[in-house]
Amino acid sequence: MKKALPLMIFGALWIVSLGWFGYQKAGCQRPLATLKGDTTAYTEIWHGIYFSGQKAGYSVTVSQRLDGGGRQVSNRAFLRINMMDTPQQIKTATSYQLDRNYFLQDFDFVMEGAAEINVHGRVNGKQLDIDVATGGQNQRQTIKLDGPVYLPDAIEPMIANKSIQQGNKYNFSTFDPASLSLQPAVIEVQAQESLKIDDRSHWATRLSLEMAGTTSTIWVDSAGNTLKEEGPLGITLVRETKESALKIPDDDTGIDLLTQLSVPVTGMTLDQPRETKILRIKISGLDISRMDIAGDRQQIADAGQQIVTISQERMDGLNDILLDSVKKYLEPTALIQSDDPRIKNTARNIIGPKIEPWEKALAISQWVNKNLAKQMTVSLPSAVEVLGSMRGDCNEHATLFAALARASGIPAKLCLGVVYMDGRFYYHAWNAVYCGKWIELDPTFGLNPADAARLRIIEGDLSQQNRLLPALGNLRIELLEAR
Repeated sequence: MKKALPLMIFGALWIVSLGWFGYQKAGCQRPLATLKGDTTAYTEIWHGIYFSGQKAGYSVTVSQRLDGGGRQVSNRAFLRINMMDTPQQIKTATSYQLDRNYFLQDFDFVMEGAAEINVHGRVNGKQLDIDVATGGQNQRQTIKLDGPVYLPDAIEPMIANKSIQQGNKYNFSTFDPASLSLQPAVIEVQAQESLKIDDRSHWATRLSLEMAGTTSTIWVDSAGNTLKEEGPLGITLVRETKESALKIPDDDTGIDLLTQLSVPVTGMTLDQPRETKILRIKISGLDISRMDIAGDRQQIADAGQQIVTISQERMDGLNDILLDSVKKYLEPTALIQSDDPRIKNTARNIIGPKIEPWEKALAISQWVNKNLAKQMTVSLPSAVEVLGSMRGDCNEHATLFAALARASGIPAKLCLGVVYMDGRFYYHAWNAVYCGKWIELDPTFGLNPADAARLRIIEGDLSQQNRLLPALGNLRIELLEAR
């Protein structure tokens, strides 16, 4: 499917801070030495969300001071986008509690799209206990912490009481509920300046935020609350009144994100990409040494020029020997619930008496391709949710396949990258299975093994998706040779 991973988009929105926003009245002020942190009893703050200048959604945040110190914060965000000319809506709701030092104590996160996922987290000493509920199943995981942890949408707690001398840098650890992963963040103080929003001037401190390989520019008031933010993918958040924030165009003629995020191609064209066995490409705009590009079917031909040769696997030398290094790809995760009875029963029915790993993988891929309705969705896919709905696009196909394969004793992982279609590369998800060696296959397209007209950028599962953000809007590919 011509589909960018939906959570990369909301991951980017998290990175550009859908959170604790504030408001500063117009007027000239003296340069500040520190950002004070919000001490008001109650605030309700609205922001408009824009893609490339077009209104796409809104965010509202309510912050309340707690007796004894600390704050309770809740945020709702709404986003309307087009994907392949199909309108999609995403809703998120987040609430979290901070102690008197602005350190995160606990949070709840809900995302509603084609499916719903609920994430609850609580800081317990030097660990973060996470509970994920989706598809009627609960999964628990624990993440070790080296110090305080923050949410990516909560800039104000990170910088409260920090010196804002130009050039100062601060390092933080954040937990992203949309990818269920820790993400390092670096905030640098750039300048203090006047910022105009809707013909009103605000005295602001300009910050840069580096997270997940991307950089955003943020203007905050004296309490550290965000006035405006410009982030990756042409995303901008602007402080607005409630009435203005809620005004979203009713028509569906907005930007199609799949087209906007697709990768331009130079060089030759591919008339039959799904028949491609070998492809040689030159990559620019992305440091491939930081990605999972080298290995197995993808070989670096020239590291300096970033030339990569992609070869469809030969189907010889297959076996059922499991190396210790691949056994982790048999384990269930919060979204790949290979231990769920519904997943295990379905897997047994699909593979029947088959014994050889590739024969089982082939049967599962063909079953997923045949039985899942091809439908554009925006969600954080969970295998049990997909099994219940039996519909979705590449993310849903790849997630369900991984769960069924692992339940059948086959190490399986997701491949996240781009696939060639109609003269461009589009972001896509497919799978790799270990049958004596790694073999990539595509349950969405029904290709077993997958063609070579695609580039794996990262691998593992959707918790790795934020690593794709540096590629969005920057990746360029030149086709050098195909056969």
